[in-house]
Amino acid sequence: MAAHLRSEDGWLLVGDQQIVVEVDLGLFLPDTGLWGGVLHNIPGGLASSMRDVEARLRLQTGRVRRIRLLAGPDDEMSVAFIGEGTAPF
Repeated sequence: MAAHLRSEDGWLLVGDQQIVVEVDLGLFLPDTGLWGGVLHNIPGGLASSMRDVEARLRLQTGRVRRIRLLAGPDDEMSVAFIGEGTAPF
């Protein structure tokens, strides 16, 4: 079963850097609350930093959640991630 993804704008916070991002979010296992998605238009260097530094996603609602990079080579513009805590949507 594929997750239904919703597109939103938000802010990616990686260390002391902050950039505006477009993100596709979804709830993957509703019974467990597992959520995640894909961040778009991420500079390669920033994606690489996400492997070593805490990354957080802030949505327009003001909710902030930690995220972990799942995949994506350093030169990718889109990276998959899994969210921590309760889904912010």
